[in-house]
Amino acid sequence: MVLAIVATGLFSACQKDEGTQPPQYDTSMAESRTVMVYMAAENSMSDYVSSDMREMLDGMASKVFYPGDRIVVYVDDNTLPRIYLIDNTTNVTSPANLQPVKTYSEDVNSASAEQLGAFVSYVKTNDKYKADSYVLVMWSHGTGWIPSDYSGDVSSQSLRRSFGVDNGYNYTSGNKIDEGYKMNIPDMARALEEQGGVDVILFDACFMQTVEVAYELRHAAAHIISSPAEIPGLGADYSTMVPAMFQKDDYATKMLEAYYNRYCNDPACGIVISSVNTDALDSFAAYVKQVVALHRDDLLNADYTHVLDYLLYGVGRWGTDNPDCYDMQGVMKNVMSEEEFAVWQEKVSQVITCMHTNFWYSGRRGGWKTYQIEDPSQCCGVSMFIPLNKYATNSARFNDTYLDMEWGKDVWGIEN
Repeated sequence: MVLAIVATGLFSACQKDEGTQPPQYDTSMAESRTVMVYMAAENSMSDYVSSDMREMLDGMASKVFYPGDRIVVYVDDNTLPRIYLIDNTTNVTSPANLQPVKTYSEDVNSASAEQLGAFVSYVKTNDKYKADSYVLVMWSHGTGWIPSDYSGDVSSQSLRRSFGVDNGYNYTSGNKIDEGYKMNIPDMARALEEQGGVDVILFDACFMQTVEVAYELRHAAAHIISSPAEIPGLGADYSTMVPAMFQKDDYATKMLEAYYNRYCNDPACGIVISSVNTDALDSFAAYVKQVVALHRDDLLNADYTHVLDYLLYGVGRWGTDNPDCYDMQGVMKNVMSEEEFAVWQEKVSQVITCMHTNFWYSGRRGGWKTYQIEDPSQCCGVSMFIPLNKYATNSARFNDTYLDMEWGKDVWGIEN
């Protein structure tokens, strides 16, 4: 199982050479690990499949992995879904030369929790892939906790989605937009729990590091690594991420560092990335419930103009189909006294390890450009929904659907 991560607060700098070399292994900790990569790519992300597969092959090429270490990759792009195996016996360098261990006879909906559960079951019940620990990479589009409302009529659907988009067999991007099936987070949580969960979930997708998502998945994974904002189109650099995944000592932290180090010195693309220790979420939710009870009126009526917001409501391509993505530390700093905020920082340090640059890159806030984190004390790298009045009357009615999330029920106790 994953070793507990000690929260280290916020870091705005990194060493240029970090993440460029495979980590050194503690050979006394030779437990086996299987990394499952779930690429729901039958959408506009299909063009990135080959390059990320090549990076995975590059990452395994150093041959420093134990015999029980492997990557099992599920790919559903614009051809039939298939599964690949990459381990220390793999001797190809090009994805084109990597032969699938399984090819599906017909298309499937990879944005369904049932299909995700079937893939995880396939891996964990196969004697060839069983391991002492498991990592799951969820690779696709994402928009956090916001529920999918897809009903089958793609012409009438908004761009809202929780995780993944499946546009149907032989989808090609062109000028199309991603309006296919999506996966709701409560369904994802149930599917993963039924399969015994995993040690770490890495969301290589936008907007997935919300406290609502983490709380929903707290029984499905020990640690969740993701971004509360948009991520660059290239996502993780798997040539350095893969060696980090197979580090035997504190590998969740190494994964976080590998993701961050790819972008910390990139002048064009920034990243906000954090890791949530889900074991601490129940006690944290109880604390935040008390905060909400004390500051409810303040939270619902505060001026959020200067609060760190990863996606502005009503601005950009998605318009009012997505709510604001406020960093939850920025929210709390906005309404708390200095003494209360000091307690908050101590509580949140038990839940979150966050490393970040001072900006991120977004095309959903009125144009592609960078956005600065002007006040680092507002950033804990996890967003939180606030059920403001402006969401109660819009077409999406976010305040109503918020009760579908366990965090909404347990912390806010919103009444319809």
